[in-house]
Amino acid sequence: MTAPRTRRKRLFAIALVALALSPGLFWRTPLPTEPTEAIDIGRLKPGDLSRSVGAFTREGLWQLRSEHDLFGGFSALLLEGDSLRAFSDRGAILTVNLSGNTPDPDRLDLLGDRCRFEHFPPDIESATRDPATGRYWLGFENGNTLLRYTSGGEHDGALRPRQWMRWPANAGAEAMARLADGRFIVLPEGSRTGLLHPSDPLFRRPAGTFAFSLPGDYAPTDLAVLPDGGLLVLMREAVLGVPPFTAALGIADPADAQTGSMEVQLLVDLDRLLPRENYEGLSLRQTENGQVEIWIISDDNLASFQRTLLARLVYDPTHEKARGD
Repeated sequence: MTAPRTRRKRLFAIALVALALSPGLFWRTPLPTEPTEAIDIGRLKPGDLSRSVGAFTREGLWQLRSEHDLFGGFSALLLEGDSLRAFSDRGAILTVNLSGNTPDPDRLDLLGDRCRFEHFPPDIESATRDPATGRYWLGFENGNTLLRYTSGGEHDGALRPRQWMRWPANAGAEAMARLADGRFIVLPEGSRTGLLHPSDPLFRRPAGTFAFSLPGDYAPTDLAVLPDGGLLVLMREAVLGVPPFTAALGIADPADAQTGSMEVQLLVDLDRLLPRENYEGLSLRQTENGQVEIWIISDDNLASFQRTLLARLVYDPTHEKARGD
């Protein structure tokens, strides 16, 4: 294939992604006003995909469906005990009960008070929490705002961080994590310069900046802190096809952000484990045997040709190929 043809195909793929991710397109419907619990979930058989690749094993894959307008567009995940919460670009919260053999969607609610930022679209793209207090923080695109909530979901603070305001409206805080020492690391979608907040960003202390790099043409869509303090990064790349996405998981050392440059290294190509979709939400926890349980959800962009998939992977950090499969 000639170079010009390769570039044309690449540009076409990028155009498809831009079409899929842009708000307000023809397949989107007005914001709903009433929550519903009518959500179906069914286990998927991923055909000829591998069940295990290197240090990763797929333990479950499900598709979620609902006719309600509030459903879909999930871009962030939080895991707390046996409760998984998915946050959407419509300001919805889907709570999934994980206590049984199959994830059980409990309820679908609208996010509560957004105080003075109610005039911005409720486009939640990132989420993180403090395991000691249960407080959680949500990062929003469009307004590039940050809201904090108590463990019970009550509004607990809000800010439009000055350094976030430099990001494009639809390419802001795509990935965010609270580190064990209380610092916050934020990766935007529309830039390769991340922010390292020295504490809760609502304290208004200036954040340090750092360059970050990812393998190939991947962009970050979410991240989570591994038990050893490393960062697990969910990544997306524009490709030809429907849906026009490919996904992977990478790993990075947050200590590198302090030095001004952080490199994300490829851990696993998720296309070998999961059907291609727009995976945007990531959360994890350590299991009793020292492995890591990983949950991933896809954002269907409220498009008819995409799906809301929920996957459970198990990661063995001691696997001999864990850092280089």
